[in-house]
Amino acid sequence: MVRFQLFPGVKVIATMALLIVVAAVAACGSDDSSVVAGGGGDPENPKIIRIVESTSVFTEDNVRAIGWKPQRDLLIDYPGTTVAKWGFLNTKEVGVLIYATAEEAKTLGVAAADVQTFRRPEDGHAPDEGIDRISCRQAAGQSAVKAITRDLPKVFSASYLDPGSADSEKVEGQGYCPNRFPTYNDYTVIGNLVMMCEGDGRNLIEPSTNCKELEKWLTQ
Repeated sequence: MVRFQLFPGVKVIATMALLIVVAAVAACGSDDSSVVAGGGGDPENPKIIRIVESTSVFTEDNVRAIGWKPQRDLLIDYPGTTVAKWGFLNTKEVGVLIYATAEEAKTLGVAAADVQTFRRPEDGHAPDEGIDRISCRQAAGQSAVKAITRDLPKVFSASYLDPGSADSEKVEGQGYCPNRFPTYNDYTVIGNLVMMCEGDGRNLIEPSTNCKELEKWLTQ
């Protein structure tokens, strides 16, 4: 079991976000019936939350079968998960949380995903504590990447920082990182599975096709 740790300031964020999601389920109408909330970041490209009711019990193999290529375990502890990993799907990063039951995914999973996609209202950046994956995009659109690992950093094709390290504002080949965003913008909960998705474009707050199409890919 992987445990999810909430820092003091993030506990309030998670609780408030969970209440917003519950209220949105009853109040929000959409052409996509699984969309329960939208908001945060750029109003023209909001965070989109989907809750899909399903009796299926998904495994890591099910997610691999749609093309997801896992890389490493997420570093923060996520209670109740049997799988907590990040990887790539259609060249974009996604984080996958798998729980024993759909009820745990809709409670523990929603709370975890709300924290990992949270953007500070004052600047849209990632919070200082409690977030697992952070991306850095320079003003010119260039990116260099440091992946979060328990060992030495490894360079990948985008920019991911360890928010807890002493040099968390530095990026391989780029120096200071002024734009620290959560890697994931949208998330989808389907049955016992939670998928957190990087946006489609170089702008990290663009919507994600991976999260939008997840239900179709898993059930076709």
